[in-house]
Amino acid sequence: MKYRITHITRYEYQLPASLCHNVVYQVPVNHSFQQVERVNYQIDPQPHYLVTREDFFNNKFIYFSVEEFHRKLSVEIVSEVNITEPVWMHAAPKDTPAWESVVKWLQSTEADIDIRQFCLESAHVVLIPGIKDYALKSFTPGRPIMEAMLDLTSRIFNDFDFTPGFTDISTQLEYVFLNRKGVCQDFAHFALACLRAIGLSARYVSGYIETLPPPGKAKLFGSDASHAWVALYIPGIGWTEFDATNNLLVNDSHIRTAVGRDFADITPLKGIVYSGAGQKMYVNVDVKRLP
Repeated sequence: MKYRITHITRYEYQLPASLCHNVVYQVPVNHSFQQVERVNYQIDPQPHYLVTREDFFNNKFIYFSVEEFHRKLSVEIVSEVNITEPVWMHAAPKDTPAWESVVKWLQSTEADIDIRQFCLESAHVVLIPGIKDYALKSFTPGRPIMEAMLDLTSRIFNDFDFTPGFTDISTQLEYVFLNRKGVCQDFAHFALACLRAIGLSARYVSGYIETLPPPGKAKLFGSDASHAWVALYIPGIGWTEFDATNNLLVNDSHIRTAVGRDFADITPLKGIVYSGAGQKMYVNVDVKRLP
């Protein structure tokens, strides 16, 4: 599948801003099943300094600064990617290793440190009371790891309600668990906490997903949104991606921009601004399938 992704972020300041520094994680990256064909970006006002770099996790990001008075800031990223079917779609879940054997391997020096680092807690993935017990209802003794993860994904989908506006990025995981409500980043953080609580290695994936309008309705430009899901390390397959928000094993409708320990590592757009009052932010995302 080939897609064009347009991500537009606009800020409006109540008083002129004299300076801003920003980091943008909205640039898709190449994988064996995702090839980036084009990336263009437009920033207004024109940045005084701009550079593209790679971070510790090999994600591409844009850093820029605007060093003059401005009342508005607009960042538009347009990408085109080609997605093929990931290798894990051909795996038989019942034939994957027992999850306990994977935990034992991760605790040994045989496992690469770049994999083992995703076993640890992080800013938004805290091992709260009850999280391990919730995970173990899916990860029963001797169960194949991929089969167990599909079950956990399904349980999160059925146990939690997708409720936009109920949480924000400051919402604690305990609150999400207690109320069983949230959005994709909450479900991703919850799934990560479940997996790390039992000693498995899992990372946060940020990107986009193709959404379709109701039957008979035209799709509106900008009606999509950023999305988040998780990748679990399965020996013999590698990083394997699961989407609890939609209860599916990720196929060719997801576009990846970055991976990290959690949202804090790869916030789509973050920075600092020098101004004397508040601001408003507007975001439009469009994912269009191309012929």
